[in-house]
Amino acid sequence: MKALIRFAIVTLGVAALWLLVRPRPPIKQPLDFDHAKHGRMECVVCHRGVETAARAGYPADAVCLECHATPPRANGADAVWPAARTAPRIAWVRVNRVPDHVFFSHRRHVVLANLDCVSCHGEVGKRSTPPAAPATRLDMNTCESCHERENANNDCAACHL
Repeated sequence: MKALIRFAIVTLGVAALWLLVRPRPPIKQPLDFDHAKHGRMECVVCHRGVETAARAGYPADAVCLECHATPPRANGADAVWPAARTAPRIAWVRVNRVPDHVFFSHRRHVVLANLDCVSCHGEVGKRSTPPAAPATRLDMNTCESCHERENANNDCAACHL
């Protein structure tokens, strides 16, 4: 009986560990956006919430249409490109995510702390394809080490709801 209990505990432990460390499938965006071609622009041109909101946000289709009257001719872009300002939005897939019990504000980090986007997102501006995974693992250790390095607020209540 004890051996069966030990076996069950070990099996559950291995299964839990596998769930935590298993590789995630790569993220595929509906449009192979080339950040490098748009590299002369600041991130805030497309991600308009960076300086004003908790979330940077994905570009609204109308933002793309400010510069592009017609869709780019690459990677099947025509299938998802908005035909008009009233067309359905491009269904961008979220790459970076923090747990629901964590409050993260782009405005707080970009405007108030003056952090550059590459601090968390890596050299995304030099990429010719969308990232398939987050550039930085966003977990408590990563956040705490940055807050310590930058002498930033480490009060638990500042981030944990």
